[in-house]
Amino acid sequence: MKVKEIMTKNVISVKADQSIKDAVIILRRHKISGVPVLDSDENVVGVFSETDILDKLPDILEEAEKIPMIDVQELTSPPVSTVMGKPPIVVTSDEDIRNVAKIFLEKYIHRVPVVDNGKLVGIVSLGDVLKAFSEVKL
Repeated sequence: MKVKEIMTKNVISVKADQSIKDAVIILRRHKISGVPVLDSDENVVGVFSETDILDKLPDILEEAEKIPMIDVQELTSPPVSTVMGKPPIVVTSDEDIRNVAKIFLEKYIHRVPVVDNGKLVGIVSLGDVLKAFSEVKL
């Protein structure tokens, strides 16, 4: 089975210069946990996810009473490019989903942008791959 058979084609993305705050709002609004990051020429330059926030920002839950609100705003105002995963791991729409599953296992990631001829055409998630495997008749 090929990636093009299971990928999401209407991809929600963010720009590298968007603020972390704006990107988080996009994640929440669309109920997703990660997005491809594009440069001004629409090239995929990274992937931004909830994990990037947790890995790169202080533990606000534990420190909430100690961090003034202005500091939280300062932490979320830098551009997405400062915390995104880069360089991006991408696949083509003709990639076999078994290879994508290997990428997820080896790189400990949950989604990969799908790029054909240098342009974003979709995204495939770990959930998409697991669903495809569960539907295969043995």
